[in-house]
Amino acid sequence: MTDMYEVIIVGAGWCGLIAAKTYLQTKPSARILIVDDASTVGGTWCKERLYPHLVAEAHYGLFEFSDIPMPSDDPGVDSHGLITGQAVHNYLSMYATHFNLDKHIRFNTKISKATRVSPHWHLSISGENEILISEKLIVATGLTSKPFIPSIPNHGFKGEILHTKELGKPQTIAKISFPNIQTVAVYGGSKSSFDAVYMLLKTGKTVEWIIRPGKGGPSMMTPIKILGNPSFHLSNTRFMDLWSPSIFSFSEGKKPFGTIKSFLHSPGINQFVSGPLVKGFWRGMTFLLQGEAQYSKSENSKKLKPCLGLDSLFWSPATLGVMTHPELWKEIHESKRVKVRQGTIERFEGDNLVVLDNGERVSADMVILATGWNPPSGHFIFSDEDALRFGLPSANSFSNEKKAKWEGLRSEQDERVKKELPLLSESPNHGRKDVTPRVEDDFHLYRFVVPAEADPEVERSLAYIGFLRTAGAPIVYEAQALWAAAYLQGRLDVPGPEERARDTAKAVAWARRRYLCGYKVPFALFDFMSYVDVLYNDLGVNSRRKGNFLSELIGLYTPGDFKGVVREWLENQKVDGHENPQSWAGFILVLMIFSVVMSVFASFTLIDLDRF
Repeated sequence: MTDMYEVIIVGAGWCGLIAAKTYLQTKPSARILIVDDASTVGGTWCKERLYPHLVAEAHYGLFEFSDIPMPSDDPGVDSHGLITGQAVHNYLSMYATHFNLDKHIRFNTKISKATRVSPHWHLSISGENEILISEKLIVATGLTSKPFIPSIPNHGFKGEILHTKELGKPQTIAKISFPNIQTVAVYGGSKSSFDAVYMLLKTGKTVEWIIRPGKGGPSMMTPIKILGNPSFHLSNTRFMDLWSPSIFSFSEGKKPFGTIKSFLHSPGINQFVSGPLVKGFWRGMTFLLQGEAQYSKSENSKKLKPCLGLDSLFWSPATLGVMTHPELWKEIHESKRVKVRQGTIERFEGDNLVVLDNGERVSADMVILATGWNPPSGHFIFSDEDALRFGLPSANSFSNEKKAKWEGLRSEQDERVKKELPLLSESPNHGRKDVTPRVEDDFHLYRFVVPAEADPEVERSLAYIGFLRTAGAPIVYEAQALWAAAYLQGRLDVPGPEERARDTAKAVAWARRRYLCGYKVPFALFDFMSYVDVLYNDLGVNSRRKGNFLSELIGLYTPGDFKGVVREWLENQKVDGHENPQSWAGFILVLMIFSVVMSVFASFTLIDLDRF
């Protein structure tokens, strides 16, 4: 007889573990199962995906869940607060054991297909005849599970061609160490490419680094510290959130932050002041963050300079990264063992040749593809037809009626976003064919968690965790997990289908305009605190965890600030909307900050920014 589960969770990484822990905390009697195709917990951070010198883009105290801190005595946590991949894996293993999640996990189990056979979900296991059945399904694979492998003709290339996902495998590390592997080509300009180049240099290899020109360009790599403080902390403050034009701020709407953001980003006569002010702030931050790289110092580094210059931080044409190995800049500038090339790989040929579209022929014994991930990562368990039904991008097309509906909504909400947040009407390259995809390529997920359309067959039975890229992953995942648990258990009221569709279309339109790297998958890099506010506001939980206005404005938000939030929801605490009394001192402080930023902005017009 086939076992029946209340919930099956696909993925045993950050998203899957917090989804399971939260669901069991809200309903201890639930029978759940977590499945993962790896042999250990961690997802991206599972043991088999760790490779030498891998360091997380997070600071100690920020890469953990609220209820259990990462042990400070872990050998993978250094004196500067940097965290190795092994330390992250150790933490997630400890977390699973502490909450007794291990007994619910089934490893080495790859789901090949998930089908809705109402009122249940049927999950097929790759290579086996067994079918797993559950009432509810949580897809917690996140957005970094299925690697994107570009289709490149191969005419006799005999070297290994690997994706960065394979770098942690012992056999991959062994192959790289072979003495006949002298030169390795790395293809891509994201954070993973920087990590791959560093690892190869540390193993004594020569690197041919190939980055496609145009489009998003290479990632902007920020320093570990800025003005003496960890740069990781920047995005974990409401102060940074204030400067980002976001639909979430106005959805949540609490004073005084809603008032300040309205002044900074809303249309009106204030735009003549706020527009240059906001641009000046972001350009100033970019100027500070790009200083360590010294992009003009060498031919190599010039080719790594973000394509939008001082607007790169704000518009994020490529995913942002943190240079967790700053000594790599020295190797890049010296150009002795690494050469950066701009071009698109056209084909592979015999004699270990990599041929670029500009005619260059590069000799390499191995190729590592740092080409990112296939969106969406959950697509591989659904058919193309079901992916559309369940809110995910698909190669299939909507019916004419539904296609017209979503195109109309997207156009309508895009105009609304431009009207409410005028700065986003200046979004670079918006409207290009390669960044204006079909509506079938959009994520139609309400709150980025559940299907926007209320299909009666899947209503209250399907949720996604980790399908929004942010800079505050654990904080966001915890909020999404509680929201999803409440929704699946019928303990959260949600709007009707029409309002959900409008809200979702607006979120899609905003994500495409706000972050250029968000044209494939949704991002909320500097806006995640406002997004978390929206989720907790839906749940009736107070998301303002600091004691006063000043702490809320400039204080560092860590996962620990949300400790006990599930218990608060379970106790059904009512938030009456009362805010801490505001004084003129807080408003004056904000005005002082504005004045300083304006002065900085003005000073930038007097120096030659191209030197940096």
